[in-house]
Amino acid sequence: MIIGPKSQEDKVKKRGLRMSLCLFSLFALAYAPAQAGFYVGARGGLSRQDVKAGEIEFTRDSSFLYGGQIGFKLLSFAVEGEFYRADHNLLTADARFLKPSQGMDYYYLGVNGKLGIPLVIVFPYITVGYGTYAVSLDDLGDDSSAAFNIGAGAELTLGKIGLFAELRYTDFSLEIGSQNWDFGGLDIHAGINIHF
Repeated sequence: MIIGPKSQEDKVKKRGLRMSLCLFSLFALAYAPAQAGFYVGARGGLSRQDVKAGEIEFTRDSSFLYGGQIGFKLLSFAVEGEFYRADHNLLTADARFLKPSQGMDYYYLGVNGKLGIPLVIVFPYITVGYGTYAVSLDDLGDDSSAAFNIGAGAELTLGKIGLFAELRYTDFSLEIGSQNWDFGGLDIHAGINIHF
């Protein structure tokens, strides 16, 4: 079999591609230990939930949220377990609701994945999570439901300390006191992570 100039050129291209892939893989494996590890952290922020009970709408009540997380990061991917809560005071002028003010405790316990670009000290990312949202309404009862959340943020890492901020959207429904309650809104999170 005679190999022509075109097939010889194809062989050289394939070898070059294989060599490039091997070098990239070696570089990624050598770089991975420096970019992999566990972290633990604390978070705070602003919970801004839109709340509706049937046709009754409540005035948006912003409340401080607080909690923590533990996670594992490898290159451009991270996965973390999270817990946070916020205490709201819901207000309505609707005469169908017996009380003009309603106390609400709001909790989240779940897992979030992050996919980002691992730059030198900044890690911009998108996040998607799934977990249990639990709500307790004063004098009415409580309920919980599993739902997704989405968001985006960035973490600035200085040594073993990481400072992050993110926006996260939630949307879920519960049945409390024989009434369907809809919750949703954009929460603002900020906090600190300690990387090991």
